[in-house]
Amino acid sequence: MGQRMTVLVSHMVSTVLEAKGRHWLSPRRFLKYQAIMVEQDDVEIIVTNIVNPASFLSGNVGEPVHHDCLETIEATYSSPPDLKDSPMENTENWFTDESSNILNSERHAGYAIVMK
Repeated sequence: MGQRMTVLVSHMVSTVLEAKGRHWLSPRRFLKYQAIMVEQDDVEIIVTNIVNPASFLSGNVGEPVHHDCLETIEATYSSPPDLKDSPMENTENWFTDESSNILNSERHAGYAIVMK
């Protein structure tokens, strides 16, 4: 690019990319984003709480964001803490296809009961 660029983001993009990028991106795409965002000397990433794109034009980045992006990602996309990965005694076998979603702050998952 040749010129210095400042990128205003609403999350700690570099931290999220380093910690979680390998889960969602192919190795090739991960390296591409890492090279563009993390290792470029002419790109500066600034975390801001502005969510309205028109507000970026004012140049005021607002107050610092007070949340942990990785903690939020873990809470949103991880399995519930009461979910066990070992079989229960004297029960049917339950299998899931690992798909679930959150609707109205409540996690929902589809299950199938398989009899032996």
